Amino acid sequence: MKQYNGIRHGCSQLPTVYQLLTYLLYFPNILNCFLSISLLDESAIHFIILGILTLLSLYSSSKTTLSCPTDQFLLLQFEYRNQGKQLSLEKYKLESYCDICEAYVKENTKHCKHCNRCCQDFDHHCKWVNNCIGKINYNIFMIMVTSTMFQFIYTLIVYIRIIILYNTQNEKLQIDNEIQKFHFYKENDLDIKYTLSLIMLIDSIIFSILLLQLFIFHIYLIIKGITTYEFIVNPNIKKINPQFNNPCPNPEVIPKTIIQTQVIFHMHNKNTMYLLQDLFLESNQIVVNNR
Repeated sequence: MKQYNGIRHGCSQLPTVYQLLTYLLYFPNILNCFLSISLLDESAIHFIILGILTLLSLYSSSKTTLSCPTDQFLLLQFEYRNQGKQLSLEKYKLESYCDICEAYVKENTKHCKHCNRCCQDFDHHCKWVNNCIGKINYNIFMIMVTSTMFQFIYTLIVYIRIIILYNTQNEKLQIDNEIQKFHFYKENDLDIKYTLSLIMLIDSIIFSILLLQLFIFHIYLIIKGITTYEFIVNPNIKKINPQFNNPCPNPEVIPKTIIQTQVIFHMHNKNTMYLLQDLFLESNQIVVNNR
């Protein structure tokens, strides 16, 4: 078994373009919405509702990004290895073996090529949070999707209200207050706020539609009792039987270095089949992620 630590999360590696794009589109919109809310008479209730949704969204997204969905039995084997002990495979019913991690894992565990670790009950690799989504962090991932979806729907409502008031009852917009002076300290230019509302409205619409689609898709998967990976991968390929059904009986005697041809073509365990499935997905330009 390898000696490296299998604990990894969304900040353990360089941020992806998707992750940076999320920050770029998320934070300016939310900040602008908070500043724009002060234009409305009923600003207090808007501050409370948007504040709650924002806190829930930030908390759940941070937890999803920083969580470690690595197979817990794999980590347990690492710990036993460091102590010079051997884990009882029969006790935990570990019947699958990962060539890359050189460890026994649960049946639904898959080795993620992006994170280079085995994810327990793998659902998909989410490039937006730069982390795998599996059994350990799936619930908090759904909270993140749901809260962020409602958050952007609410910003959409706020922007629409500001735009309508600007074009119909301009005098009702409260531009003479401390928050607006902080926003534009030289002059309270309502036209600038109107233009920003139009721009951020488009951003909110795009986010709301994408998150709504994602939310509906995962509700469908939950009802069906399947994962994103199972939904995308061809069922016929998933049912291919390995060439050798018996896993390696002793992980301690596996060579420290396994050349690439051995990993790809020696189908003596479930996770090696998953590698072949990844090659199939890449050849058809199918990316398993949360978008």
